Amino acid sequence: MKNKIFKIFVIMILAVNVSYAGSNTKIDKATFQEIDATYSKDKNGVYVWENRGWKKLEGLDPVTFEIINISGSARRYLKDKNGIYSIIYSMDGDSDKLVLENLPYDPQTYEVINQLYSKDKNNIYYSDRKIIGVDLPTFQRIDEYIYSKDKNNIYFRGKKISGADKDTFEKIDKYNYSKDKNNIYYNDKKIEGVDKNTFELTYDFGSVVNGYFSKDKNNVYYENKKLKGIDVKTFKKISRLVDNFLIEDKNGFYIVEEDGSVAPIDSKEVDIENLSQLAIKTNLYHDRDSMYFVKNHKLVKIKDAPKVDPYNLSTYNEKYINKYDVVYYLDTDEGAFKKLEKAESHEFRAYGDTEYAKGRRNVYFKGKVLAGADYASFDMKYNHEKDVYEIRDKNKIYETVKID
Repeated sequence: MKNKIFKIFVIMILAVNVSYAGSNTKIDKATFQEIDATYSKDKNGVYVWENRGWKKLEGLDPVTFEIINISGSARRYLKDKNGIYSIIYSMDGDSDKLVLENLPYDPQTYEVINQLYSKDKNNIYYSDRKIIGVDLPTFQRIDEYIYSKDKNNIYFRGKKISGADKDTFEKIDKYNYSKDKNNIYYNDKKIEGVDKNTFELTYDFGSVVNGYFSKDKNNVYYENKKLKGIDVKTFKKISRLVDNFLIEDKNGFYIVEEDGSVAPIDSKEVDIENLSQLAIKTNLYHDRDSMYFVKNHKLVKIKDAPKVDPYNLSTYNEKYINKYDVVYYLDTDEGAFKKLEKAESHEFRAYGDTEYAKGRRNVYFKGKVLAGADYASFDMKYNHEKDVYEIRDKNKIYETVKID
């Protein structure tokens, strides 16, 4: 019965789509055909379903057009004789618009390996990013998704592990740690100064998040960074459901910053038992009554901060938050949140961890409308050749964001 209802539902969708095709005078009705519920074509072009109508994807060849589905993944690519493409969303005035992005892959030789790896005659790609310097003939995966190698190098998620000895390389755990005869590595970075003989992981297997901390006889490490001043023998990670920022030793409690610095916490001023991050790996914290951020390795209480409500407060990043559909910007110089000028929370987004953001009508920088920015073209886009994200509009690049 369920299958029959589903089939009727799909037929209804297709019938609606066809009726909209009939109302679109630019579509050639004689050659129009559905490919699936999202894509269609006629003799003149290829179309994508957008906002209750078919939008033509300019430049695609309908004769050689095909959809590349990736098994086990929601990602899909489009292909014709001229290129490989993906569909991205670009915010534009009144609504999100679908945009066709031409990917720098060779369409004649492009091949999907699995959910994360693909290749063409020129390169191997990990999650759409070119593996820099890879030797194609000798490339092979060490495991399904994390590690790979060629005759010269070891790679972690497509990033070269500098200095890794390929003959003695082995994984320590499933996701983050590895070693060779010389070093221990976290992701693609060497843990400097670590004592290999006494190194151990400090997993909290009762938590859904672990794997950030390790230690040896001399030091405690956060990812690949040494935590200065922490007593190894009494070090303890405070177990929380999704937080990894709070630790203690015999001398007190500390917040671990992203760069590996530690900020002591005054347990008389801060409710340690209820201290948490607003979002994982952000510089925004709260207890029952107050909100905080870390500045110059000190925990600072935010002035007149909106009270934390798990149902009505959310973060865009550590600079922008939303409370009851009002957008606030954290001015770290004044230590206070400020309401954003003319912001529309339902169509607001921040760009990574930067100070840039965009609403329905305005572009913002440091909480203020960015004068001179071209709204329609302002976005953060991946530069495949440079392996960086660029925050830019049609006139200039405002900031380059390196990928870790």
